[in-house]
Amino acid sequence: MSEEVSKANREGWSQFAYEAWVKGNGTPRESARELAAAPWRRLAAYREYLGDLQGRRVANLLGSNGKVAVCMALLGADVTVVDISSENARYANEMAYEAGVSIRYVVSDVMAIPLDEYHSRFDIVIMELGILHWLMDLDRFFHIVTKMLREGGRMIVRDFHPMKAKALRWENGAMVASGNYFDSEIHQGLVPYAKYLSEEQQEQLTQVRTRGWTLGEIVTSIAGSGLRIQVLNEEAGASQRWVFPEDAPEGIEDRLPGLYMIVADRV
Repeated sequence: MSEEVSKANREGWSQFAYEAWVKGNGTPRESARELAAAPWRRLAAYREYLGDLQGRRVANLLGSNGKVAVCMALLGADVTVVDISSENARYANEMAYEAGVSIRYVVSDVMAIPLDEYHSRFDIVIMELGILHWLMDLDRFFHIVTKMLREGGRMIVRDFHPMKAKALRWENGAMVASGNYFDSEIHQGLVPYAKYLSEEQQEQLTQVRTRGWTLGEIVTSIAGSGLRIQVLNEEAGASQRWVFPEDAPEGIEDRLPGLYMIVADRV
């Protein structure tokens, strides 16, 4: 099953991705100029947990189009991205070039990377937004993360809150609990950048596979990997307003968590 899922997701993420990022974010040159003007803006939510990035070795897993990686490189980090899509890699590498920095982009299923090569290599392993639902084996993933970190290294993951992603739906002008928080099935759908593509292109896309996790499963898996959890922040406030529909009631971002962040260290 895991090989089938990996194949489908690799195919899905390698169709029109470069074109989609250009339509949605601008050309790599345009994106590079925006990031270079204020690299901490993209990383604002992580700043207090990252510290000085100069000379730090960072792994950005499932790093997509490379914006987080390029911002970190602009701040002096030695950045390695691991992602399944060669299209994502093309956009990220071109953006890094235009920004005047270099990143190392490894096109691979993160579950298949050679651990001997990356063992205890990184000061920081970071994952950002829309990450964990691509994984079918959470325990193995966090085992890989732990092995990649040096002693004293730090893992940071910021992702969509499982309650918002799995249980809550926007229906008839109201947020209702119409989903299944404990659903463990594998689901099919389109890649998130499909919204930037034409209907004709969307019809050509391979269906990708995802599997949602509860917050309890995530925390338990991280703790079981040997990492020591330092922070679990369920976010509230204006910084997460974009997670909710535009016509959602004012102040909903203060009452419901749309995002969470976990910071854990290897001891």
